[in-house]
Amino acid sequence: MKRAMSRKQAAAVAKTADTNGQAPPVDASGQPAPTSEAPPAETNGKVIAPAAAPDAPAPSTEPDDLPEPTFEHADDHPAYKLLVMLADLRITVVLFVLSLLLVFWGTLAQVDNGVWTVVAKYFRSLFVFVPLKVVFFNTLENSDAVIPFPGGWLIGGAMFVNLLAAHAVRFQLTWARSGILLTHAGIIVMMIGEVITGAAAQEANMVIMIGQTSNLLVDNRTCELAIIRNLDDRKDDVIAIPARRLATGATVDDGKLPFKIDVEEFMVNTKLFDAKSKKPDMKGFGRVHLAEAAPEVSGVDPNQRVDMPSVYLKLSTRDGKSLGTWLFSTKFGEQLQWIEVDGKKYQIILRFKQTSLDYDLHLNDFKHDLFPGTQTPKDFHAYVRLIDPANNVDRPVEIYMNAPLYYRGLTFYQSSWTTDERTGKANGTILQVVSNPGWLLPYISCGIVGVGLLMHFGLSLYRFLERRTVV
Repeated sequence: MKRAMSRKQAAAVAKTADTNGQAPPVDASGQPAPTSEAPPAETNGKVIAPAAAPDAPAPSTEPDDLPEPTFEHADDHPAYKLLVMLADLRITVVLFVLSLLLVFWGTLAQVDNGVWTVVAKYFRSLFVFVPLKVVFFNTLENSDAVIPFPGGWLIGGAMFVNLLAAHAVRFQLTWARSGILLTHAGIIVMMIGEVITGAAAQEANMVIMIGQTSNLLVDNRTCELAIIRNLDDRKDDVIAIPARRLATGATVDDGKLPFKIDVEEFMVNTKLFDAKSKKPDMKGFGRVHLAEAAPEVSGVDPNQRVDMPSVYLKLSTRDGKSLGTWLFSTKFGEQLQWIEVDGKKYQIILRFKQTSLDYDLHLNDFKHDLFPGTQTPKDFHAYVRLIDPANNVDRPVEIYMNAPLYYRGLTFYQSSWTTDERTGKANGTILQVVSNPGWLLPYISCGIVGVGLLMHFGLSLYRFLERRTVV
């Protein structure tokens, strides 16, 4: 039976442990066991302590109660967890399904809406309200119910974030993955190109008759209310109000305008009839013409006609005096309506949006060739003279199919022609003028994606052949 050590014996054991860092052995009685170390030697009556073992550790001077250092792993960081969540493949699959539904419904919506209306509402928006008629494949009639749905820009932005997050947490920058990395880079470039195109691209038409000069661009996808005051023989003061401010029930009250405008009704497309108005305060063309709303030109219309907007406006002076109700319509063409306010005369017209260039194009000649025995166009050829005095440019240019004119950020395409009603022959050209800062990005994107796919499949084929060779 073992005996407990006394305090003196325990102190001796602890002292010995502090000397070499280890507790010495004890015998059955609790006394320190004898060791094999040699006793201290005596020389000339002096005690010499034995030399310390060469591998004995130095006494520690650090406190024994310091906590162990801890480091937060990257996988536990909140930002990393967020990236992992955003890179989830389930999100990718859901976004692809949503995009397929959006494209499908956008295509069906063109039965009742124009192409550019669908592009703006469905694909270049954050949210879209899809009619139930479209959701159920145009089988429902007389239903105004809609469902909210993410628009093209919202879905595309979510795909962009999902792709970047996936590369941050899942894809490794290795030679074996270089093809996939390049392919995804090409897709990102295409997404950026679409954002630039949707935000900054502009498109219009330029109509030039043979022998005439023009610098006027007309965008027949939208309209504007122009208020014109003649200053002199060469100069007019023009105030243009865009169509987005002419919504039914809207009020346009601007200090630059000579009068206040209340919009009674705006019609995207109209039918015009010759009929006397029953409104006693009707002025101008509205007294003998009646405008009725017509369905918007369908995006699947084979003739690709354009909408002809009209608007009923109630005008009043700054002091509240009524100037009557007026009908303005693009169907009136270039016919102006006059109104006098405070002794000044103004011309008012609802027209397609117009922009003037600071250089001119003169049409010398136009050729329109057909395939023999048919009415199928073979070639459109416009012989144009480019005149830009500010840049000392005066040179002939030929514009024809697949050979546009590129000048100062604009591209002039040969689009169509005008016809003389008496002879039936072409007497002018219609040029499509496009400004798109991101026009090159789709080409770059396709090139990057093509190279990436070639690298991906090429490397896969190489690894496959290499394994067969080893076997």
